[in-house]
Amino acid sequence: MHIGSFRFAPPWWGVLITAVGVAILSALGVWQIERAHYKERLVAEHAAAERAGPQHLQLDVADVESGNGPRHGYRYIFVGHYDAAHQLLLSNQVEGTQTGYRVWTPLILDSGVRVMVDRGWVPKTGDRGAPRPNPKAPTGEMTVRGYWQGFPQPGLRFGADQQCNLAGWPRALNYPAPATVRCQYRAPVANGLLLLDPKAPGGFVRDWDEDAIGLRPWAHYVYASQWFLMAMIAVIILVVVNTRRRS
Repeated sequence: MHIGSFRFAPPWWGVLITAVGVAILSALGVWQIERAHYKERLVAEHAAAERAGPQHLQLDVADVESGNGPRHGYRYIFVGHYDAAHQLLLSNQVEGTQTGYRVWTPLILDSGVRVMVDRGWVPKTGDRGAPRPNPKAPTGEMTVRGYWQGFPQPGLRFGADQQCNLAGWPRALNYPAPATVRCQYRAPVANGLLLLDPKAPGGFVRDWDEDAIGLRPWAHYVYASQWFLMAMIAVIILVVVNTRRRS
């Protein structure tokens, strides 16, 4: 290709490599823009939750079955009593350098619905064959405050992991799916966790990160511009390296 007094003649493999690189870099830039849009929605939802403040909520069976339960990121106040005899332990949870469990205790509401309350982290004690911890819980009617979130997810989940044939309590589970949590109880269970307020009694180590937003939208836009800039630089390099002045 001749452009004035210059000749642009890149090898086919150079064009191919550059095209593939530009496509990948541009795709990464578009992905970062999509993440920025998602974070913008998340910021708006978080702001709405902050404005709403703590809300008293009484769930019934119809709410649980229809999915009209608590909303992620909102603070709620429930009234009920703990069922400390049927607790779940989230396995392999690390605090500092020590391994332990997160204690999930059902809070039984007047409607019979169970709300799983994450009361915090407890250390794993004893040898490998030592019994699991079974922390006590306050008795009587309780007013429980906390922050609502979904059940924690593993990085990868392979196949169906529903385990309903476990014997004895407390039961230790490793990142159970919501269906696995529900099938431990012969009663409706709300789909999510109430992270017990750090100042509330009856809990353990609670260093909740209530900021689920992470990187703000502007940071994703910056990363997107970097990917697009790298794609542009790749094209510029192809042109500069393969352009020569005609004799």
